[in-house]
Amino acid sequence: MKKILLLLFSIFLLSFVGYNPNSEKPKYFEGQITYDIEYAPYEKRFKAEKIKKHLGSKMVLTFKDGDYKKEYFAPDGKLLQVRALNLKEEKTYLKLHDSDTIFWFDITKNESFTKFEILKDSTVFNYPCKVVKTNTTMTIKNFSNESVDLDAMYLYAIDLPINAAWYENYYEGNFNEIAKVGEGIALLSIIKGLYWEQTIKVTSVNKRKVKRSELTIKIDKDAPLKEL
Repeated sequence: MKKILLLLFSIFLLSFVGYNPNSEKPKYFEGQITYDIEYAPYEKRFKAEKIKKHLGSKMVLTFKDGDYKKEYFAPDGKLLQVRALNLKEEKTYLKLHDSDTIFWFDITKNESFTKFEILKDSTVFNYPCKVVKTNTTMTIKNFSNESVDLDAMYLYAIDLPINAAWYENYYEGNFNEIAKVGEGIALLSIIKGLYWEQTIKVTSVNKRKVKRSELTIKIDKDAPLKEL
């Protein structure tokens, strides 16, 4: 379970950031982006609408200086979970709607390996994008410690750049290397998971100033913390 959650964290981060090494002093993206999320289960026992109720059909990304907050909403508008990356603390935090516990993991630890290749450029939401295909290898105890390969594809907007140096210590999933390949915020992600294919597609882009307070998860002083 730990490695599955770590993989999801890595995939979710891969699903919206990249870097343009040829840019000269670019104005890095800051603002908020909204996405729709669709699921295509591999087996009939998994229903797309039920998955949406538990994992979300909409995601709102708030982004500034490499840090982010991602909020996942059910079809009825209910907030299901919040994820936040704090680069200064080198941690990612997770808060579920039905638990007081705050989960976190150390981004400097690497428990999976991701390789990638650059495909032909494309366009999403009128943004020119670099297309990056990834393959992540990890070992899951539920699979008798056998290695599992998971594929994904991300379309990074060249005109929504970020700085790869922000992620130099983000070793989980080899993201410190992945960050040097993309061209910016990913506007379309197609992730082939263990039980279904997930598609995360942009519906709106809002470039604006973001307050640091918008990037944090509200943590009660008595809330339990648990490392993943």
